[in-house]
Amino acid sequence: MREWFSVYGKDNTRIHTFIPMLPLSHTLTTPRFRLRFPTAQDIPRIFSATRHEGFNDGMLWEPPTSEEELRIPLKRNTEAWKSGQAYQFSILSREDEILLGRISIRRTDHENVWNVGFWTHPEVHNQGVMTEALGAVLAFGFGELTAIRIEARHALWNHASEKVLKKNGFQFVRYLPQGFQKGGEWVEENLLAIDKEDYTCHA
Repeated sequence: MREWFSVYGKDNTRIHTFIPMLPLSHTLTTPRFRLRFPTAQDIPRIFSATRHEGFNDGMLWEPPTSEEELRIPLKRNTEAWKSGQAYQFSILSREDEILLGRISIRRTDHENVWNVGFWTHPEVHNQGVMTEALGAVLAFGFGELTAIRIEARHALWNHASEKVLKKNGFQFVRYLPQGFQKGGEWVEENLLAIDKEDYTCHA
């Protein structure tokens, strides 16, 4: 199902676009994983990830002090999904349904340009989880979302995320000396992107 919405950018410029209205039951699959809409049952596993030192260093959000705090972003994710502004997926092992990470794709201010962000639970680092999951989200983005370009940003020191992106065909675009603020300090980032034409060749 597709409906016509008026989407507004940060400068209040109206962007007319088709937004896929996907049910919360929509899933993506890979050989090893199932990607589904986040639910409250994910919260204990997410909270456990934030207990690992340095887990939140490259993210905009701070470690929660309790599991209850994670219910607020879950509500925001639901609203964003239903409005077609962003789709966040929990990554589950198809073997035992354990949550391994999260990945999201969200609309930018530019028509048909989306942004991806992700994290992997520290217990399953270096197992190719996000490389495989990102591949599924790119297919979803360029297919169902009709994206023409998908972007991603990573903290300069986060070489693991950079490696995941480049394995999936992302290329360096530019350096961002003021990527985001953390603890009152600017965190430097790199912006990477992949266009639909390059994705087709890479795939």
